[in-house]
Amino acid sequence: MRARLGLLVLAACGSHAEAPRPVATASAAVTVAPTPPPPQKPTFSTAWIEDDYPRALAEAKKADVPLFVDASAVWCHTCKAMRAYVLDDPALPHEMVRLSFDVEKDQNAAAAAAFPAHVLPSFFVVDPRDGAVHGRWEGAASVRQMRTFLTDAARSIALARDQKLDPSDPLAILLSAQRASMQKKFADATAAYARALAAAPKGWDHEAEAMLGLLEAQSRDPAACIVTAERGLDRGLAIFGPTSVLADFASDALDCVEKGTDARSKHVRELVAKDVAALAADPNATLSPDDRADAWKIVWDAREALGDHAGALEAARARLAVILAVVAAHPEPELTTTYDGARMETLEFLGRGAEAAQFLEAQEKALPDDYNPPHRLAHVYFKLKKYPQALSAIDRAIGKGYGARKGLMLRLKSDILLAMGKKREAIAALRAQLALYRALPEGQRKPGYEKTVEDQIAKLESSR
Repeated sequence: MRARLGLLVLAACGSHAEAPRPVATASAAVTVAPTPPPPQKPTFSTAWIEDDYPRALAEAKKADVPLFVDASAVWCHTCKAMRAYVLDDPALPHEMVRLSFDVEKDQNAAAAAAFPAHVLPSFFVVDPRDGAVHGRWEGAASVRQMRTFLTDAARSIALARDQKLDPSDPLAILLSAQRASMQKKFADATAAYARALAAAPKGWDHEAEAMLGLLEAQSRDPAACIVTAERGLDRGLAIFGPTSVLADFASDALDCVEKGTDARSKHVRELVAKDVAALAADPNATLSPDDRADAWKIVWDAREALGDHAGALEAARARLAVILAVVAAHPEPELTTTYDGARMETLEFLGRGAEAAQFLEAQEKALPDDYNPPHRLAHVYFKLKKYPQALSAIDRAIGKGYGARKGLMLRLKSDILLAMGKKREAIAALRAQLALYRALPEGQRKPGYEKTVEDQIAKLESSR
């Protein structure tokens, strides 16, 4: 899965068989979720250059090999899961320099500008000779998908250098679509994704990638978006296979119909609930534990949107079972933090917020330099209406935070203060948030954030 930047995502980040099992809809019986498969053991590598774009680019130029870029953040659980389960797999190409950078650190502003990430994680393959991007992948992927992505991006670089990159090649058209999307030229991106799909041979390795890109590019056009959503979901596994990309596509499809009340919107939600429940329940699906947990969250969202609260609860319990299984198998705090946000969110939904507070208190003690545990703990205490504890926790998080994420902490502090009846202090917290956003380096500035906070301040001040 993946997270869209700009959202207050304490819990989630950024994904994308056996015969389908019966799934709950508004008119169907709730089924019992299967026991999750045994958790995979994560592996980690140090073969990455961290938060140093100039060094990585220089090394790639010196070696004359592609630069593989991982745009991520410390709060993004899918980013952590991809590093643990996919990106260090020995089956991936080795002839690349690897850079991972935190999009919210000031020192990475130039990298963030060069590699704009609409969702996290986002991956790019770059020709170091001219800085041209020859591949972009958003969200989670299987090892096979990432291997294909990296191999074909490297081939694109080689062909471009030899001036043999045929502009009518579906891969070249896909690349032009991705570049247009990076530049927020969504109409151009939509047209190019459609051309790539039309030119592609049957069984094209990049069909899923192109369909997901097309749906994302059409997100501002609900009428076109719903057509693509139905088209992709109707073929489901035939396009995406039993992978996280199916879940990513389904999640974006739900966004397409978020405000829809017509029969087609309902049909999309039903397809999402059915397809993703089958994916999440399939023990042989190519999913990390993080991907599987996120798939159950999509089922939960779809069922809730269909008015099936009992089915949503069943999906939430299935999600929690996946999380608790992997946490029990790998209890080290540095590993379990990958699942903390989803675990917190799910326990809250199930009415077990006190349990969320308990494990987050333990995580904060185990990871004293990490801003995530106190940030999430403040959220839990706020929901439990334990406002003094929430205020203390968010202040601890703010003391460790940085970048746009620190701005969201200040917003939560304002909400806590308002709940305590301290409007003046709440406005001061929002002013601090606005000042932080305005001080961000150019590559990380987000005018939409600033406008939202300005409106919030004006509304509070007018109600004095």
